[in-house]
Amino acid sequence: MKFLAAAAALFLAAASPVSAATAKPDTRVVLPTDVRPDRYEIRVAPDPDRLTFDGHVKVELTVVRPTDRIVLNAQDLTLEKASLSGLAAAPRIEWNAEEQTAAFVFPQRLAPGRYTLDIDYKGRIFQSPAALFYLDYSAPDGGKRRGLYTQFQNSDARRFAPMWDEPGVRSVFSLTVDTPPGQMSVSNMPVASETPLEGGKRRVRFADSPKMSSYLLFMAMGDFERISQRVAGVDVGVVVRRGDTEKARYALDATVKLLPYFNDWFDTPYPLPKLDLIAGPGRSQFFAAMENWGAIFYFDYAILLDPKLSTETDRQYVFTTVAHEVSHQWFGNLVTMAWWDDLWLNESFASWMENKASDHFHPEWNLWLSTQAGQQGAMRLDSRAGTHPVITDIPDVFAAANAFDTITYQKGQAVVRMLESYVGEDAFRTGVRAYIRKHAYGNTVSDDLWAALDAAAPGKDVTGMAHDFLRQPGVPLIRAAPAGNGVRLSQERMAADPSQSAPQTWRTPVVVKGLAGGAWSGVVSAGRPQTAPVAAPAVVNAGQTGYFRTAYAPALWSKLAPQFGRLAPADQLGLLYDSRTLGEAGYAPMSDFLALARNTPADADPLVLDTLATQLSAVDALYSGRPGQARFRTFARARLVPILGRLGWDPKPGEPDNAAIARRTVLTTLGDFEDPMVIAEARRRFDRWLVEPESLQGAGRRTVLSIVAANADEATWEALRRQALASKDVTDRSRLLALLAGSDDPKLADRALALALSGDVSPSEAPTIIAAVAGNFPDKAYDFAIANRARVDELLEPTSRTSYYAELAQASREPAMLEKLGRFKATVPASARGEVEKAEGAIRYRLDVISRRLPETDGWLASNGR
Repeated sequence: MKFLAAAAALFLAAASPVSAATAKPDTRVVLPTDVRPDRYEIRVAPDPDRLTFDGHVKVELTVVRPTDRIVLNAQDLTLEKASLSGLAAAPRIEWNAEEQTAAFVFPQRLAPGRYTLDIDYKGRIFQSPAALFYLDYSAPDGGKRRGLYTQFQNSDARRFAPMWDEPGVRSVFSLTVDTPPGQMSVSNMPVASETPLEGGKRRVRFADSPKMSSYLLFMAMGDFERISQRVAGVDVGVVVRRGDTEKARYALDATVKLLPYFNDWFDTPYPLPKLDLIAGPGRSQFFAAMENWGAIFYFDYAILLDPKLSTETDRQYVFTTVAHEVSHQWFGNLVTMAWWDDLWLNESFASWMENKASDHFHPEWNLWLSTQAGQQGAMRLDSRAGTHPVITDIPDVFAAANAFDTITYQKGQAVVRMLESYVGEDAFRTGVRAYIRKHAYGNTVSDDLWAALDAAAPGKDVTGMAHDFLRQPGVPLIRAAPAGNGVRLSQERMAADPSQSAPQTWRTPVVVKGLAGGAWSGVVSAGRPQTAPVAAPAVVNAGQTGYFRTAYAPALWSKLAPQFGRLAPADQLGLLYDSRTLGEAGYAPMSDFLALARNTPADADPLVLDTLATQLSAVDALYSGRPGQARFRTFARARLVPILGRLGWDPKPGEPDNAAIARRTVLTTLGDFEDPMVIAEARRRFDRWLVEPESLQGAGRRTVLSIVAANADEATWEALRRQALASKDVTDRSRLLALLAGSDDPKLADRALALALSGDVSPSEAPTIIAAVAGNFPDKAYDFAIANRARVDELLEPTSRTSYYAELAQASREPAMLEKLGRFKATVPASARGEVEKAEGAIRYRLDVISRRLPETDGWLASNGR
């Protein structure tokens, strides 16, 4: 699943490793194992108008041990009738609402053997994107249409049919859908048969799936079209709303390239006869796409491209998102984690593989540079209160939902990349291939993968290193100090706040390269310093493949920093990120980052310039409403204006693809910093666009509208509102509405919040608007959402509600928010409170930086501001 991380999109003595043990089976809310499902036959008849469906499920099962009951998962279902083969009497049904189970209790114990359980039931079609849900949209003819889709990860298949809804239980699924005339139904497998029904309906039966986990089952139904191409013996298709086929060509082409690549990389052919990518209008607050086996679901913005509206960022995002989900067909679907505490086996690997595969086809994108932003978001969270191990306790479905976070995705993928770099690409691929072959159609735990990699890379102790980084939280800090003609390397724990002060150690692979030549690689751990025989100036973590921070002694920094322009772009990013983070945490002076910002050349790599702008923006956010902001913005504008002078407002022939990304970031950042010339030019282009809509397209359109919306007056805001509500493109409409919520004017922010629950926007648009307001006004957005909690809850996936409210508050700079979050935390399940603690940790850290580090920054700016 492609996760959306709001917070990440923004921003000793020797000791034995502290191992965070995974949840023991007797602490988990899990089903009994005395009955095993073998095959499901599910038939559903949806009624999209009434938002209900009739269902029947026949479960072929095996009783493994004598029992008087069959316990499975069921939620939000009405079970009308049940029977078991060989028994005349109907079972008694006992519900456990807290554990989301239904027990079918029989008058006598069932002997071991094969049985068939038949259940008639009714269910609901939801407006939030979980279980079976609907998405409404306007058709090209102006009429209203409704599409139905499913989303079962992590634990919502139980709201579609009674079943064993746990990742470690694999079964065959046969799905049948009663489909209205003129509509298409889609599932994991090809259509096996169609039977006419009264009123022009068709009973569409799909072929049996391979044995798979319940969360991978999928169904969609609506007024769809499909484009397709055959590759490597597989029917590859993209299913879209009628009229959108041209927008899907890019994604189809990407999939046609990626499928053979993964066949070769995994050395295992894709095992299903077809692979569909299904697009749906709207959005979720928490995911963009879902890897259902053979039927991957994407929201429109993650798969469709419109040449008049889409940007270079959109194109890269679509390709990498397709790569992420297609890679899951092996790592996650063919081989699945046994329980949610090993979720990283799915998501960290797919997050890493999306970049590896995309970089293979598009090296010009320099994606490994782009991924550093996500890794930095993980490291910032991982060095303060609220963090958790990548492999962490998952006692129930609420904790499972909250495991889909920056630590699992971004830290996990960074560790995977570090391990590949450490053992070598060939050995790493050999180990993964062996793992896939051995465990195909099965379930695994993390140590199964490490065993395969240890066998492929003898002497490397991959298991030990992986345990250090995945079974304990935290970020290593490598200190670099002069040692004769070399660099002495020692390790401690990076502590952004007192919660991270307990000593830990990691076996950390480190690479050091000297600018005058010479290189060293080795493993550094606490209590076992190393000396790299490399003369200064030298870069520690050269190439930035290691998951750690580097703190240079002043004598080394004074030689390295002036050479910033000579460094490789990856190392320039590493220095920018580390200097800001270490400055805020008090490990280094803030002036280290500010001096690098001042000396970054205007002709640096576009992604370095993009990062410079985002890092300056992050510091500016600390100043919000404070006296020093004007001086800081003067400094920041002086850094960015020369870069804009080189990039310009409009693309140049032959410029690299990433120049468009840097241009948009630099321009919107200058707009946020109230640069008068940028705002004036944006307004000029906006006024022309209102009269000549074709005058702005793609990235230029998105950039101008962003700047104008952020600096809007009431008349401009109203003009944008009219444009948004009149837009016929679902994705464009949603983006325009989010721009309305990005105004710097608190009165216009209030209007955006009112719009969210006015009924003028769709159920998927409303929470997006509230979250966009939180970008500038987190306290205002949080207070509004809590005041309307019952209404907002209905718009959100049930197990992810806690995350939504916590993330609204996370950017707050007000101590009072901590009290509010404390009250909120008391109202949520205990297993979900970690999400609130992440927000509390972020706020406490921010308040500390504001009180301790901004005065230091003010002092430096007073002397060096220009």
